[in-house]
Amino acid sequence: MAQLPTHQKSGNKIFDNWWVLLLGGITGALVAYFSSFIFISPVYVAEAQLSVVINFKEVGHLSQYEQDQMIGNIISLFYTNDVLSEAVANIDDPAITESDFKNSCFIERQVNSILFRCKSGDPSIGMNWAKNWAKTSHQALSEAYSHALKYESIKRQQIAYESCVQRSYFVFPTPAECQKIISDQVTEEKLENDLKQEMLSSKNIFPGIKFSDVIPAEPPHKATRFQTNSLVLSGSIFGFILSFFFLIKDKYGKK
Repeated sequence: MAQLPTHQKSGNKIFDNWWVLLLGGITGALVAYFSSFIFISPVYVAEAQLSVVINFKEVGHLSQYEQDQMIGNIISLFYTNDVLSEAVANIDDPAITESDFKNSCFIERQVNSILFRCKSGDPSIGMNWAKNWAKTSHQALSEAYSHALKYESIKRQQIAYESCVQRSYFVFPTPAECQKIISDQVTEEKLENDLKQEMLSSKNIFPGIKFSDVIPAEPPHKATRFQTNSLVLSGSIFGFILSFFFLIKDKYGKK
């Protein structure tokens, strides 16, 4: 009877002993998982929250892109150097640097919620960082929003004044009476300068939003070990490969 080629016999041996590959993968994954408790330090992630919604009654219909842009401008404000520097200063810890803060803290958006998350090996530290960042960001947003409202008000005045002047060339009132729309001490040039100043101070924040007070961070109780999933996956693959080479050794190719 003709003998099977060596490579075919090895293939049959691997197929017949598939459970060895499965066992090797599971064993590797378990070893990697329990090793993570030794080699990966636990990290606590604290979270503060701020809700932001768009007032569609005021701004009208917006595309999804325009909605994302409005919320994105708010998140960008929270990442500005001014906000981060003030947040670090409010923490009142001389050991922390702005670079440490940027490496440990980040923002996530979930529908209408903006989450300020900070990770640390000490749960109280992460809580303090997230709380101060959210508080500082809320103050910055409140200030920028007030300037956005002023910009909108001045813009309406400017449009009303310019429309009045344009109409006055054909019908009443006279151009002089249009000055009543704005203060006597305000010139067109000053109105334009104020408009530009308020636009810069608004930090690209639109007036058609509503935002809540900050929900402060609480001490996190559950620790997270980052990269554990990657370690477990690597261990599983490594165990599978070891089992594969174990099966194709020469002794498994013998009769």
